[in-house]
Amino acid sequence: MSKGKFISFEGIEGVGKSTTINHIKKFLEKKDIDVYCTREPGGTNFGESIRNILLNNKSIIYPEAELLLMFASRNQHIEEVVIPKLEKGIWVLCDRFIDASYAYQGYGKKVKSNKIDLLVKNFTKKIQPDLTIFFNLNYDLAKKRFPKNKKKDRFENLDNEFFYDVYSGYLELVKSNKKRIKVVDSNQSKEKVCNEIKKIITKTFKNFNI
Repeated sequence: MSKGKFISFEGIEGVGKSTTINHIKKFLEKKDIDVYCTREPGGTNFGESIRNILLNNKSIIYPEAELLLMFASRNQHIEEVVIPKLEKGIWVLCDRFIDASYAYQGYGKKVKSNKIDLLVKNFTKKIQPDLTIFFNLNYDLAKKRFPKNKKKDRFENLDNEFFYDVYSGYLELVKSNKKRIKVVDSNQSKEKVCNEIKKIITKTFKNFNI
């Protein structure tokens, strides 16, 4: 049995990741590939509990404490879900992964990158996505997509400057990881976004006859 593939999906709020991931799951399943969708923070009972704390507007969390919570959730997620699924030959589609910590806690919250590096080195089992899809949409456009009737969570309530920094951070990550991170223009229809991602996956994993 060949090992499963790990694909992460990155981007700021409002870029349409969640809906697209479900379409990609169906696309791969039609190719007779076993697929599991998950997310960070979260993905396990423990991780979802931490997610609730992180997204709760009443939570007052300092940036480094926030980073540690993210990696506590991530470590559990990797051990409990990601590694076992991949070893069974299941493809894992993950809504955000390590890149999000560099973008949000690093560029956004100004936690020094060497502190994030230390956590990556010691608590991620050297797990890295085989492919990362970055939904490229700047914050001024993305925030227009926020549902008007949805209550914003703790992150969504942060100011514009934070999200400008997060977006800039993602662009820097793309520059330094061109082989792994592929950019998709999210300022187009959902159908076009999905088709673009399907083409990227097909090209990246051509040995699987996708």
